[in-house]
Parts: sequence; structure tokens; C-alpha cells
Amino acid sequence: MLKKVVLILGLLVAILVASLAVYIYTSSVQFTAEEEARIEAAIQLPLQEQVGEVGYAMNDDTRIWYDVQTPKDSIRGTVVLIMGLSADALAWPSFFNNALLSYGYQVVRLDNRGVGMSDWDDFDSENPYSLSDMSNDVLAVMDTLKLEKAHICGVSLGGMIGQTLCIEHPERAISLISMMSTPWIMDPDIPELNIDCFKQIGINTIRYGLSSNEVNAVKMALAIRTLLNGSQKYELNVERITQLTLYNLRNRNGQNRKSGLQQTAAVEKSGSRIDALKMLQTPTLVIHGKTDPLIPFEHGVKTAALIPNSKTLWIEGLGHIIPEMYSDTIVSKMVELMNAASQTEKPIEVE
Repeated sequence: MLKKVVLILGLLVAILVASLAVYIYTSSVQFTAEEEARIEAAIQLPLQEQVGEVGYAMNDDTRIWYDVQTPKDSIRGTVVLIMGLSADALAWPSFFNNALLSYGYQVVRLDNRGVGMSDWDDFDSENPYSLSDMSNDVLAVMDTLKLEKAHICGVSLGGMIGQTLCIEHPERAISLISMMSTPWIMDPDIPELNIDCFKQIGINTIRYGLSSNEVNAVKMALAIRTLLNGSQKYELNVERITQLTLYNLRNRNGQNRKSGLQQTAAVEKSGSRIDALKMLQTPTLVIHGKTDPLIPFEHGVKTAALIPNSKTLWIEGLGHIIPEMYSDTIVSKMVELMNAASQTEKPIEVE
């Protein structure tokens, strides 16, 4: 009798596992034979350098990786780029960075703690780090580079970190660009974050991200970017995304699969910035896509409404990533704000 019960339970578990596997397979982003061939061809291309001048900063015992890209002629100012949830510094696309460089702005990118080349192993689930800790990571990078002030630009989670930095250390920020972000993810007065989009990202992470296979790693990167598109669809640059993915796998630490939960815990621990943002005096630009599939447009509207005298850029069709087709629009608006905020700053000659 016991053997029969065990056999039946085993069979039920097998059916459940098989059903889950079928669900994940059929629900994930699918690639055509042509796309498969393009991915395979892109993997065979020589790997290109993806970083500038690299270094490390220390925030207490936490080591933070950064890189610096400098204009050829003179430095009009420095913009620090802070990436979003589970994404590392290389997620800032080269066309975006190059556009900032063309305007004379030095670009500093960092890996948030928990991703990339920054420390992963300092997470305590009983006492998670906070957005304040993460904003202090940014300050540690600025201190290491001897930057008294900089323009702070953050996307999604990076926008929350940037907001926190400007609230707690306004003397270090010349301006703030809060992109695709929110003053509080749990705000009951505006639509909640799109749980279905998070679920789809999770499904594709399971489908393509649980193996160390390079083809699947590239597919996961492409699938997630596909899910984060807005209503304006466009063809993803398979070669560029493949280069970034392989560079991370071969030359860096790859992906920390626990980073999403760890950084989400930091957001939850930190709570609302609604009241604090009402007092913010940092010149601010709020950028949001009207068809953002992850953080609804209303979160950007709320952010701008809270921050006194903030400027806005609302983009029809933009999702939760920066595609090349919108890059010039975004960068030109950023530069307009940064130039106005730093008009008393003198250009620094590059030696």
C-alpha cells in the first residue's frame, strides 16, 4: 500500500513538473530560425572592449566597480549613470554614452552592489542594505574620483538611488535626471507596478537563465529587452546585445541571480520619498515613457509633481529601456538641463 502511495505521489509530482515546464516553454519569448541563426553568428564575432578607464571605490567594506569615459577635447561636466534592478553598468548603451561624450560630458558608470564587478556577498537578509547605502556607494565613487559635485542620472531603481542621494546629500548633485522611476513603488494613489511584466521576466529568466549556455544567456537578454519595449516596437540590435552579454560572461562576473530580490529588499526597507521630494531644490528632469510596461507612466507624473520646478520629458511609445530611436531626444533634453544647472562651471581642459 505504501509503495502505491509513493508511486502515485511521484507520478503527480512528475506531472506537475512537466506541466510547469510546458507552461514556461510556451509562455516565454520565442525566437524564429532566422533569429537563432543571427544569435549564433553574433556569438562567433570577435569580442570588443566594453569599458573605459576602470577602478574600484570602497564604501566601508563594500567594493564598488566603476568606469570613466572622457571627451576628447574638454570636460564640460561629469554625469554619473546609475542603472536599474539587477542590471550592471554595461546596460547603459554605447550610443547613449557616446552622445553624452559628444556634448563634452564625462561619463561615469558604476555597478550597483550585488551586480557586475561590485561586491555580491555583503547581503544580510535579516538586515538588508538600503537605498541610502546604495547612494553612498555612488558618493564613494565620486570621492575616489575627487568629484565634489556631479550630475546624477538614474534609471528605474537607479532613479530611486539618485533621488535618495539628492535628498540626503544635495550639496553633491548639480542636477538630477530621474528616468522611468518612482517616488514610492507602494504608493496607493497611483497604479501599482505591472506584476504581469515581472512574472514574464521571471518566466524568461527560468527558461533561458538557469544554464551557463552562452546562447541561452543571449536569448535571456534579448527576451527581457523585448518585454520592456513600449508600444513603439523596433528591432533589437542582436550583435550589440550579444557583445554585452558575452563580455559579462567571459570578462566579468556574469549575473547574480539573487540581485533582484536583494535590491528589491533595499527598496522596500527604504520606504517612501514622497514628503522628502517636496523639499528637493536640485534642478531635476523627470523622463518617462507613456507606455512603460513595468513602472506605469503615472509614477513619473507623480515624481515631477512632487519636485519643485522640475522639468519633464514624456515620450509616447517609450517603454522601460533606452532604444537608439529615442536616445538623441533623451540626451538633448538632459544636456539642456545640465547646461542650465552648471552654467557657472568652467570647462576643464583634458591633459
